[in-house]
Amino acid sequence: MTSTNKIQTVEDEADKRRGAIIAALMVRAGVASNEDKAKIDGNPYRGDSLLNIAKASLVRGGVDYRNRDNMEIVGAAFTQSTSDFPILLENAMHKTLQMAYATAAVTWRRFCAVGSVSDFRDHPRYRLAALQNLQPLNELGEFRNALIPDGERARVRIGTKGLIINLSRQAIIDDDLGSFMDPSYQLGRSAARTVETDVYALLLLNSGLGPVMDDGYTLFHALHNNIGAPAALSQGSVDADRQLMADQKEPGGGSSLVLQPSILLAPVWLRARAIEVNGAEFNELDTKNPGDRRPNSIRGLYRDIVDSPRLFGTRRYSFADPVEAPVLEVDFLGGNEQPFLEQVEGFSVDGTRFKVRYDFGVSAVDHRGSVTNAGS
Repeated sequence: MTSTNKIQTVEDEADKRRGAIIAALMVRAGVASNEDKAKIDGNPYRGDSLLNIAKASLVRGGVDYRNRDNMEIVGAAFTQSTSDFPILLENAMHKTLQMAYATAAVTWRRFCAVGSVSDFRDHPRYRLAALQNLQPLNELGEFRNALIPDGERARVRIGTKGLIINLSRQAIIDDDLGSFMDPSYQLGRSAARTVETDVYALLLLNSGLGPVMDDGYTLFHALHNNIGAPAALSQGSVDADRQLMADQKEPGGGSSLVLQPSILLAPVWLRARAIEVNGAEFNELDTKNPGDRRPNSIRGLYRDIVDSPRLFGTRRYSFADPVEAPVLEVDFLGGNEQPFLEQVEGFSVDGTRFKVRYDFGVSAVDHRGSVTNAGS
């Protein structure tokens, strides 16, 4: 005889109530997700003012607010340890910030690698040289020991960036939901934009040749063999850049890596031309031989064409797949890729503050998976 025990998880009533209040706030602020909208039907907190929510938080915490004016009520709602009012506002603002961050239009993820670090110290990124080819057994029928070649090392580091949102008691009393939900939304977009800005700022150092690497040379340098002969974007110039990348060697000058460009990064005005060059079925017309219509040898070479208004002039960049050969790496503390919001300790006479913190860093880790061309 067998028996089965069913374990049922029951959602805590306090969590359900908080979820309902947060959903109501998100709907009122006009930033609700589909999940929040689903919770609004029959929601007892639908349309509740911020002041009423503050009062209800005090009642649930066993605090009598009846002999206090509105300024005192709001102050108590933030400072009484039994009140969950600060948690409700923080959660609503945090959801708004995360939603804005997730939907912001950024390009860096399309050509950068993503990493994780455990603290704010320098962390190494190694590029190991390839092992020798497999060797025949020796005269005794024994396998030979592999020689482990030296590799190269780069370093990545993160830092902290952030801002503070001020929330006044008057905003709560006036039921001014937009005074803190709108800045939360904008801060989410700001966080996403900050990473994007830092990536391009690093890439554009030294007139577009990138940062100085640990070997003392810029990311793009003649000694790194990753600067193409300046030429306008065409099938011929793209193929020349492709060959340059394919010639990249393992650390120590070993065998060729045979990398292939996968992503083209270019100024906005070059996008149409890039799509044309990458997608044409036949080669470009030769004025000397107009009947020569050979297939386009680089057709579909780029799986992604990224254009950005942060790039100027005619310079363009070809990147290998960042999974295969990372060049730029964006690292996050503990792998947490989203900004974090928390209430700043203490409640002043006029209001309270919420701090947005973002722990990340942008680094160049290797030159081999990229080629730049100044164009013409």
